[in-house]
Amino acid sequence: MGEPRGNPSDSMLLIYSLNDYDETFVKIKKVLWILGLRLTRNDSDRVKFWFQVFYWFEFANLLGAVILEIIELIRTVTGGSFEDIIASLGMIPCMGYLISAILKSYKICYYESMYENLINELRNMWPQGKVTEDEHVIISKALKQLNFVTTEISGFYWCNYALIIGCMLPCYTAIIQIAFGQDVPKILAYLYWLPFDPLQPYVFEVLIIIQSWHTILSIMGIVSGDLLFFIFVSHITTQFDLMSLRIEKLIFVPTDQQLINIYPLAIHNKHKRNDQVASTEMQNEEIREDVHQKELLDIILRHRTLIRLCADVESLFSFSLLINFINSSVIICFLSFVIVVVEKWYEFMYKTAMVTILSQTWLICWFGQKLLDSSKRLSQALYNCGWYTSSQKIKKNIQIMLFRTGKAVGVTTYGFTIICLASYTTIIKTSWSYFTLIYNSYKMNQK
Repeated sequence: MGEPRGNPSDSMLLIYSLNDYDETFVKIKKVLWILGLRLTRNDSDRVKFWFQVFYWFEFANLLGAVILEIIELIRTVTGGSFEDIIASLGMIPCMGYLISAILKSYKICYYESMYENLINELRNMWPQGKVTEDEHVIISKALKQLNFVTTEISGFYWCNYALIIGCMLPCYTAIIQIAFGQDVPKILAYLYWLPFDPLQPYVFEVLIIIQSWHTILSIMGIVSGDLLFFIFVSHITTQFDLMSLRIEKLIFVPTDQQLINIYPLAIHNKHKRNDQVASTEMQNEEIREDVHQKELLDIILRHRTLIRLCADVESLFSFSLLINFINSSVIICFLSFVIVVVEKWYEFMYKTAMVTILSQTWLICWFGQKLLDSSKRLSQALYNCGWYTSSQKIKKNIQIMLFRTGKAVGVTTYGFTIICLASYTTIIKTSWSYFTLIYNSYKMNQK
């Protein structure tokens, strides 16, 4: 982001460029590269081919891991003791992560053109050059929030990195202890069904490396889908807020005995445009109506575009978010049970997974809430724009826009529920209900 340019009178103006927009995608492109996915890259046909081969190889790895875990879970449930069944519950969160990662990465691969179109359209809408201080406040706040989530300093990233370490650390610790001659049991991070003994020499070490790679792929698959959702929603929210500000400054209303300087509308009018333009509009009614009509038409077209982009985000993410929310409810439930009943207090694999899934779900709901709130603010901006001083034609257009903006724009979980902070509360309540039921059944079996 640029710093103020020019003389002191220009201090209210700041400069932005497309580089500010492009920087928000730097981290996600690195994550996608790990998965063999590339967005907005001008690759040659040969490079595209080898990256596709790389992606489908990784996809087959994750799919194979899910199948092996399901087979092992079925074998344990059908032929094991009650204690074995309880211990196997720790496999369910792992399968949930794998399924979510497969689904999110596949969506990016299959709908690559739609993702790229979203990126390019939002890029074309990004403000360039000088902006007012009001616009700067909106843009800089959005960039700060987005950078905090999408960079390595964010808690979201640290939780996911800690989860990778937490999953694999016990295995590597056991390998090191065995190498130094200590008699400790060999530990695998995940329980795969295998037609041979996985703990035999050399085989065990190879399996640890494979499971480490599966862990990285599953976490990066989830992170890639979530980060793209955060980035798209953040940019659409920013455009809605900039549009609200633009609407509030649409019609110049002079201050008088009824509209005194301390009223909000007067404060907006004070900064909206210079006195020369305002006086010209006030003197010539035809010029004023023509200017307002053109500006309003441009606002309507921008609003339609944003609604269409929200629909694209809905089509790209709604099903995976539905699976994500179902997984979250189940995973939080079983993680709670494993932490309370199975896992020892000094082990932190499942505790790290709990923090990660809670933060991930909360961020999804928080960004969904931001989108809802920003779209609702358009109605308030239209009402506050000084419409009562405009012509009858402008009033009718604003009335139509008020009717359309009365319906908030948001993203749903495949049409079941709108993603917002209330959804997060619902997930926690559902998980707690499941956990209470399982825990009470467990205690009754122990008696």
